[in-house]
Amino acid sequence: ILMPMMAHAAGDYGGSSSSGSSSGGSGYAVDAISKEMRKAQTLINKQDYAGALTFLEAEIRKSPDSADAWNLTGYASRKLGDYAASEKAYDKALAIDPNHKGALEYKGELYLTLGNLAGAEALLARLSKGCSFNCKEKKQLAAAIEAFKKAN
Repeated sequence: ILMPMMAHAAGDYGGSSSSGSSSGGSGYAVDAISKEMRKAQTLINKQDYAGALTFLEAEIRKSPDSADAWNLTGYASRKLGDYAASEKAYDKALAIDPNHKGALEYKGELYLTLGNLAGAEALLARLSKGCSFNCKEKKQLAAAIEAFKKAN
């Protein structure tokens, strides 16, 4: 599960916003992707989460309402073990875009890391309401929940 999650986070900036600005494929379809987001993506691909945070912080200073930047900040923070910062970043992403698929999925994974199965299942229910038939975020969170249940 770790590799698909990382590929998902890095490949399309960790999420599909509900505004429809992301593609269904492996890229992120927007008019212009900032150099900060491109550099953060590259560093996340290399598992340099601390390095990625430097560029994500710069992106957030420029675009504080970027749900994608907040979502990736949550992802990188979670991978570094800073769960409080991770949750705060996911909450910011979801305050900006309450249906941000990536933030819903990744916050669910954070909840599983913290042992909060009910919280993860609640986020899966939210994803199920907003996701189409072939929603990778929903599938990946569902798989993570099943793996959690088997392990616990």
